[in-house]
Amino acid sequence: MSTTLTPTTFRVTISEEQIVKNNIIQNDSVYSISNVTNVDRRIVTIPSNTPTTIFNLGNPDPGPGTFSSSSLKYARITNLDDTWNIYLTVSGSVARFTQELRPKSSAFFVSSNITSSAFNGTFGDDITSIKISTQSGINVDVEYTIVNT
Repeated sequence: MSTTLTPTTFRVTISEEQIVKNNIIQNDSVYSISNVTNVDRRIVTIPSNTPTTIFNLGNPDPGPGTFSSSSLKYARITNLDDTWNIYLTVSGSVARFTQELRPKSSAFFVSSNITSSAFNGTFGDDITSIKISTQSGINVDVEYTIVNT
């Protein structure tokens, strides 16, 4: 059986409005990705005290929540809670880092490759997984979108 899906272009528009002392600056950034064959979007409740893997990268065979790292072109993770922070742990085969995500904020990735000398050694490999954890006693809703080619 052959596929009936045709690769398409995925477009993201980020609208930003800055207001400081009655000065307004508006900016729209458009990011387009061609040959997209997969878009996965979910809202997940992250349970208290249970670091939860929202997706894995690196396996050449797709599966539940698993994608090829080389095909990752865009990922957005948004904390939908209006009160509590969440903590993203981005892991590679060599190292990992954790990023706090405040209420109603997002983190973006446009590649699975992250390189930095700010870690112990370097984080010069592909992302293998992203886990989310919350504060004790708090369940938080998280939305993610991942785009693959």
